[in-house]
Amino acid sequence: MKKLFKVALALFSLGFLGGLFVLGLIIYISFDLPQINSLSDYNPPIPSRIYSKDGELLLEMAKEKREIAEFKDIPARVVNSFLAAEDDNFFNHSGVDYVGIVRAMLKNIKAGRIVQGASTITQQVAKSLLLSSERTYSRKIKDLLLAKKIEERFSKEDILFLYLNQVYLGGGYYGVKAAFRGYFDKELSEATIAESALIAGLLVAPGKYSPYVNPKYAKTRQRYVLGRLLKTNKITPEEYDAAIKENIVMKIREFNDMKAAYFTDWILQRLVEKFGKGDFLSNGYEVVTTIDWTLQKKAEEEVLKGVKAIDKRQGYKGPLRTFAKVEVKDTEEDKKENAPEDERTLEEKMIKFFKEQRVAIYKEKSTHFTFFEDGTTKKEYEFEEGELDNVLAKDKAKVEGVKSRYRSRFRSGIIEDDKILELLELDKNYEAVVTSVSNDQRMIYVQFAGGAKAMIPYDNFKWAHEREITEERTLWSYLTRPESMFNVGDVVLIKLTGLPESPWKHIWSTFKNKQKDKNLVKLISSEKFYMAELDQMPEAQGALLSISPQSGEIISMVGGSDFNKSKFNRVVQSNRQPGSAFKPLIFAVGLENGYTPASMLLDSPSALGGVDDSLSWKPRNYDGKFKGQMTYRKALEVSRNIPTIRLTQDVSVTKITDFVKRLNVNAKLPPDLSVSLGSFGMNLLDLVKTYGIFPNGGRLIRLKSVVSIKDRNGKVYHFDENLGPKKEQSGELAAIKSIPEKEVAVKALESEDKDSQEVEEGKDKELQNPFLVNLNEEQVYDTRLAYLMTNLLKGVVQNGTGRKARNVSDYIGGKTGTTNNYVDAWFLGFSSKLVTGVWTGFDDNKTLGWGETGAKSALPIWIEFMKLGLKRFGEFDFTIPSGILNVAINKDTGKPVKSMGSGVIMESFVEGTEPGKEVENTDIDNQDISDTMLEDEDYYISQ
Repeated sequence: MKKLFKVALALFSLGFLGGLFVLGLIIYISFDLPQINSLSDYNPPIPSRIYSKDGELLLEMAKEKREIAEFKDIPARVVNSFLAAEDDNFFNHSGVDYVGIVRAMLKNIKAGRIVQGASTITQQVAKSLLLSSERTYSRKIKDLLLAKKIEERFSKEDILFLYLNQVYLGGGYYGVKAAFRGYFDKELSEATIAESALIAGLLVAPGKYSPYVNPKYAKTRQRYVLGRLLKTNKITPEEYDAAIKENIVMKIREFNDMKAAYFTDWILQRLVEKFGKGDFLSNGYEVVTTIDWTLQKKAEEEVLKGVKAIDKRQGYKGPLRTFAKVEVKDTEEDKKENAPEDERTLEEKMIKFFKEQRVAIYKEKSTHFTFFEDGTTKKEYEFEEGELDNVLAKDKAKVEGVKSRYRSRFRSGIIEDDKILELLELDKNYEAVVTSVSNDQRMIYVQFAGGAKAMIPYDNFKWAHEREITEERTLWSYLTRPESMFNVGDVVLIKLTGLPESPWKHIWSTFKNKQKDKNLVKLISSEKFYMAELDQMPEAQGALLSISPQSGEIISMVGGSDFNKSKFNRVVQSNRQPGSAFKPLIFAVGLENGYTPASMLLDSPSALGGVDDSLSWKPRNYDGKFKGQMTYRKALEVSRNIPTIRLTQDVSVTKITDFVKRLNVNAKLPPDLSVSLGSFGMNLLDLVKTYGIFPNGGRLIRLKSVVSIKDRNGKVYHFDENLGPKKEQSGELAAIKSIPEKEVAVKALESEDKDSQEVEEGKDKELQNPFLVNLNEEQVYDTRLAYLMTNLLKGVVQNGTGRKARNVSDYIGGKTGTTNNYVDAWFLGFSSKLVTGVWTGFDDNKTLGWGETGAKSALPIWIEFMKLGLKRFGEFDFTIPSGILNVAINKDTGKPVKSMGSGVIMESFVEGTEPGKEVENTDIDNQDISDTMLEDEDYYISQ
């Protein structure tokens, strides 16, 4: 008895000491608990989004894909599903479910492993938001202690709000709102019981129970949650049965493609620089940009279309590959599964190719899949074994059904019941196999994806001559014999341009006229083919920038033909020679220094004096000819080099350099006369800025790319665009600003006194320039002269190198630009509401090829973009400022005339500078200039 007592006492002592130890451990751990106050300010990471000005989502970026849902907006069926899956006693316990702990412990002992946890939702909130995920006893104790504290501080609804917004549910989705949108493309309010149970079932192990990865396991877990809902009377037996049988449509995960990629990437880089990557990814910024999504899409479309047109003029690059030649397989495994490539017939190669195409098209077109009641899944479109064999068998039977005497001239068309035809898109590129080439018909027939057949008639392949890119004049003719360039088995790129139709009307007329056999004609006419054009991906590049001249807002930006292939932004990162596109700035300086639209310039080598001796280059016109004397307007319209150099000589390079500095652009101009030919680097962004001062009345353009930025709490942030060099006044403007206004007025009065002017010996001539006196940091060019420049540049479009755009509007101006050897091609132009610039060229500065001028390569892109731009922003003439008068002059001599007639135009002048009052800039006798003379940049095109 005494021995038994000692044992009991020892056990009691051990228990007591153990209890004291546990109590002490709990007290010790409690001192190390995190503060729960932070739960009151729940701010989990949420995505940041960048939008266009008209509301299109351009990019969503997130550390965690999450959308916060208020508890009142979460349906009861969703809440109940999560409670059933994780903690159906949630509303009855005080943070720790002791009964659940015992129950889980017994189940785990019985199973010999951990099969059930006992953490309450409150404990999971504590662990998720306040603790680490380490698996230690101390952390479990902290779970218990924190759960009790949380229950004391927060309501059950508050805890569920935290939990349902914090939980990870697979697929990168955090919280129920993001999960339902991501998995079902639905709002929470639209969720069904079956969908709610499926999502709640993911909690234990999102990867293991994902319907994307393990649909059978996902179904088992969903059944478990539905069973718990039924057992706890949250749903009726009828609702249970319906949910079990429901086939759930689920969204296939999409790659988050960036829209307006060059622009959005440019914005993103600066946002990350401002806020930091971590902050931007988690603080839910909403950034509204200036971009117009409708015009942006048009800009991207036209740039790609334009560079493709250039590429096709350069010639055909050949097939992508060919199945008619020997191909070596890549892997031994493939060799085992299939006959070696060189032993396969053309038909076998094509079948393999068609199967791969079908699988790829089905995958691309499937946006959802169905999760069936038996735990299986099926995409919207799936390749089924035997379907291709069935299509090809029908095609073969069609051919064999034709009389043998007609087979050599018969071409089998589409298999109309082939389901792949429903998924093909017009204006989309596809790779296709050449199945027949006919010189007589001037037709190429191709096949792709099995039952899809297309015809490429003469007009859609005639560009495919031998490829040659040279700045030397090259003559090539259209391809009339396609058999010389194409072989059966060639894989080519095509673009579908029309729905299936009979090929008969597209076959070459000579072939049709020879066919007297009506049965053959009927046979050919009975087949249908998609209309297609031969295509190829371009090597040349293009860029477009469009801005508002009034606000400086960037409306569209395209930095290249394909962002996925090259992320180099040619609007802001590429400095190219502007060539003749720089001439308007020189002519603008000329107007500021005594020239008028009627002034005469000499297109003659003698006009350059000692230029040839002082410089290493010998300036000339593109056509190598000289046209004599011409008006200021005419010299700009037809883009003559010699008059431009003469003008630069006269006004001085320094004044031109100072003028460009005044416009606040990043351009380093050479300190010599080569500046007149645009022989220096300048990016498209800066060049467009300079043109903007003409339609906006001479005000400085301050580019703007962001309309607003606010964070998750609605705090608004200022965004410093900082898109130009630090503004510095220099040259004439700096001198003007350094003189008190009173002194300027005195000097202006003195200028009327010729004797006084002679005494000053011209010292203050620059300071008295009436076109500089009223300028400041915002007004960088005289309003009246800005209007004259819009008028002159309208003439370039109506009568000069930009005349291809004359039908776009009567109220547009612009200028072409082409550099030596056709390396860069530009068009810069504007309406009263839009300024748009286009550049085309190669990144490595090689020639675009003979005749690829700004008018030919860049202007077509500009035209198509501006047509839509004018529709969206309106078509208005430029506002005439006060101080402008119109005078009838002889368009060739610049002399005023008394009446209108042939060769007479109404020219605008600043009041006081009209003909008869201004001092002539040249004393050379007038000559007649032919209206038919060729402008520089279109000279070669006209040959």
